[in-house]
Amino acid sequence: MIYMVDHVYTDPTTEPAWHEWYAGYLQKLVSVPGIDTAQRFKAIDCSPPRYLAMYSIESADVYTSAPYKNIGGGGSQSARFHYAYAMWTRNLFDGASQAPAIEDGQRVLVFDRERRNENGPLASRAIWLEAVGLHMTTRFRAFVVLDAAEAAPTPLIPGSFMYEPFTAVIASTAK
Repeated sequence: MIYMVDHVYTDPTTEPAWHEWYAGYLQKLVSVPGIDTAQRFKAIDCSPPRYLAMYSIESADVYTSAPYKNIGGGGSQSARFHYAYAMWTRNLFDGASQAPAIEDGQRVLVFDRERRNENGPLASRAIWLEAVGLHMTTRFRAFVVLDAAEAAPTPLIPGSFMYEPFTAVIASTAK
């Protein structure tokens, strides 16, 4: 399963502190059994800045586990930054067992749809996911991993966002 968190962050004065907090929080999350990978992304050409975090998780049971609750999962640890969130969504998706590892020189194009539609050159290459939990702000989300040379500076599908890696993939420390 893939867990995705979308943010639009509106306070440039606290944004560096938010990123510092988030970097430490990612390390805590991958210490939770059942959370295998974590990676953050920044949308290209978005103002205010838009971010995406993508996690590989074993099942929705992670969210009710004692280790997840013990680290303050679910947003309680970021409360001091919530005033700056113009958007904050948390969605759990089925349709892939692992989030893609996006390397430097790659981009990930992400788009939401009410229906799965694989028409078009990029949509047909996409990994299609179905929302199965948490905020459920979309029915389907699709993503396509592209080389930077393939990715235009603006989205290639209406309503999509092109992201570049903001962090490297962080692998689980839980055993």
